[in-house]
Amino acid sequence: MLCEIYVPKGRFAISKAVAFTGPCKNNATLFRIDGTLLAPSDYEVIGNSGTWIIFQQVTGVRIVGGVLDGQGAGLWSCKTSGKNCPTGATSLEFTNSNNIGIRRLVSLNSQMFHIVINECQNVNVKGVKIIAPGNSPNTDGIHVGGSTHVNIFKTKIGTGDDCVSIGPATSNLWVENVICGPGHGISIGSLGRDLEENGVQNVTVRSSTIVGTQNGVRIKTWGRESNGFARNIHFQNIL
Repeated sequence: MLCEIYVPKGRFAISKAVAFTGPCKNNATLFRIDGTLLAPSDYEVIGNSGTWIIFQQVTGVRIVGGVLDGQGAGLWSCKTSGKNCPTGATSLEFTNSNNIGIRRLVSLNSQMFHIVINECQNVNVKGVKIIAPGNSPNTDGIHVGGSTHVNIFKTKIGTGDDCVSIGPATSNLWVENVICGPGHGISIGSLGRDLEENGVQNVTVRSSTIVGTQNGVRIKTWGRESNGFARNIHFQNIL
């Protein structure tokens, strides 16, 4: 049975970090968003919370449409000034979750990472837009770590760090028809930070365009001993 949560047109303040924690009784939940959700403009409110909106141990959740406005400019200014600042909050994270869909969502000016997919299986991201200035620090577009069978299609990412970053223990990742820029490109790693580390394997990035970035596609590693690896990686038809 489908459970639907609807956000109508308009602008709505989410004044604190929010966690949706499962497991849930049903395995089909639709968050349909026609409006804009606003993070606190005072970055101190959620700056040390890690994540603004997080879904944990859920199955069958889909997010369709809407805007997440992280209002991160204040924190970026703090960081670039050299002051002692909060780390910042990821705008949207799924962790330890299965069968997840994110479609037509716009993530705007996140304090830190825009979307994180952590220890998940079967995730589809399609038609998403991620927007932040090229000089906004640590604002990775989509970070995938410890996850398998993740697909990212027809997505446009402009940010101040990696458009897509791929961390250890990720496998069976497919990235296609992504427009990246500004940013640091599409990156596997950094790998090898720890001596004992699960590797990255079966990654395809294809038919994508990268414009005005520091890098194109890359695999980046620490210069230290590690059993981590990058295996069966395909970068195809990249402009």
